[in-house]
Parts: sequence; structure tokens; C-alpha cells
Amino acid sequence: MASVVILGVNAAFSARSQAPSRRLAELTYLDTVRPQVERSSGEGADVEQVRGAAVRLGRAGVDRRLAQVEAGAASVLAGVAAVHPPATLRTAHSLLVATMAIRARAASTVRGALVQAFSAHGPEQPVDALADAGSDVAAADRTYLVFLASLPRQRGQPVGAMPGSRWLADPASWDRASAVAVVGALRSSAALAPIHDLAVVVVTTDPAAVGEEGAAAVLPLVKLLHLQIVVADVGNEAERHALVLATLTAPGQPPQAVRDWVDLAPGQRQTVTLGGLRPAAGPATLTVQVGPIAGEATTGDNGRAIQLLFR
Repeated sequence: MASVVILGVNAAFSARSQAPSRRLAELTYLDTVRPQVERSSGEGADVEQVRGAAVRLGRAGVDRRLAQVEAGAASVLAGVAAVHPPATLRTAHSLLVATMAIRARAASTVRGALVQAFSAHGPEQPVDALADAGSDVAAADRTYLVFLASLPRQRGQPVGAMPGSRWLADPASWDRASAVAVVGALRSSAALAPIHDLAVVVVTTDPAAVGEEGAAAVLPLVKLLHLQIVVADVGNEAERHALVLATLTAPGQPPQAVRDWVDLAPGQRQTVTLGGLRPAAGPATLTVQVGPIAGEATTGDNGRAIQLLFR
């Protein structure tokens, strides 16, 4: 009996001593895949933008933009698949790989369908392809939610903060009826006038958020806050010297602003790194803006406002 008790005590102490290293391995894994998830979210935003602006972009613009999305989605899949998860995250990792694999396939399908919709061939094939892509994207979004739910938890909370990620903002906009409307509009579209249009695609903070509190992302209080802002030319004209501006405002504090300028070719995305913002403890609002530029008629996607909480 004494031997059994001693073995039980030793096993308990052994398991407890392994817990910190297990948690470290899990956090290292999540830190490795998090940038790939954020990249994938940006690719999904690009698909939505191109699909919505396909008539204005024309066949060449759509093909160019979605070729970039297709390459990016394939790169994300390769990056995630190359990560070696700890034993406790093998199932979760397989779900994440499946998410990125479905998204990469959907990106290729959408590109082929929209380009084909500009041709004189029958509309049935691109309509079917777009509807199938919508179903695939919905499945990928759901798989990512299962990935999040499968992550280990400690005291009721996930071991590491992972961002939400979805490609399907409105499922109804990807059903067959919507696909018929999109393909019909592309087949009947005429020659396009020059379009000037810039957009903010993704905003990433350094340090990254460690959690959420209501609508605010919780960030550790640091001396300097750095930003990585992905901006895109979603029109069909090159843009030069476009302003990228980030402003941090907090109650009782004067606003702080940092800026840079970018040159963009049609369909190009570029990451702008800005730093020098000095946050104070408590709530703050980060506003990011690109442009607007001369001749830009659609400015709803030119900026983002993000609620932050520093502590």
C-alpha cells in the first residue's frame, strides 16, 4: 500500500512539473501560427472586395487581384502545414490546416469563376463554381471556430489569445441566387472608366492583443506602440504618394498621430510599419486611414477604428 501511495505522489508531482513546459510549447505554437491566421483574414477581405468590385475592375483587374489572393492563400497553407505542434495541439493543428486548405481551394475557384464570367460562354459553370466556393468558405469558417474551441484552457480561459478569422461576412451573398446576379452583371458589363480606390485591409499591433474586454482588445502597457498596416489599391489605376495615417486618442490625453506615404499599383497590397505612439493605461481608440485620393468616390473602406485597452 505504501508503494502505491508513493508511486501516486510521484506521478502527481511529475505531471505538475511538466505543466509549465507544456504550456510554453502551446504558447510557442500559437505565436507561430497567429501571423498566418491574420494573413488569411486579409486574403478573405480581398476576396470580398474583388467580388464586390468585379464589374468596375474588369477581367484583367479581377484576374490580377485574385492571382495575388490565390498565391497568398497557398503561402498561408504552406506556412501553417510546416509548423510542428506539441502533442496536446495535434488535433487542433489538423483543424487549422484544414481551414487553410479549404480557403486556398476556394480562392482558386473564385478566381476561375469570375474570370470565366467575363467570357461569352454559358453562365452555368461560373455560377455553380461561385456557389460551391461559398459553401467551401462557410465550411472553412466553421472549421476555424472548431479549432478555437479545441484549444486547451487554463482556469476557463484559452492558453493563448487567437484572433477571430472568417472569409464569409454574409452567407446570403454567396448563395446561388447571388452568384447568378454577380455573373449576369459581369457578362453585361461594358468598358470601364478609370477607378481610384484605396482600402485598409489589416491592422496589426505590436505588442499583440492578449485578450478582449467587451469590444476592446486588451494590450499590455508598453512605452511604444508599433503598427503594421496592410493597405491596398482596389481600383484599376496606379496611385502615388497616398497618405497612411494612424491616430491614437485616449480620454484626457492629446491625440497622437504617425504617418507615411505609399505608391501602389492596381491590385497591389503593401504593409506599412508605423511606430512612435506612446499609450497610457486605460481605454484608447486607434484610427487608421489611407487616403482619400483625388477622384476616389468610395471611401467607406479607407479607414478603421479599433477600440483598445492598455493595462
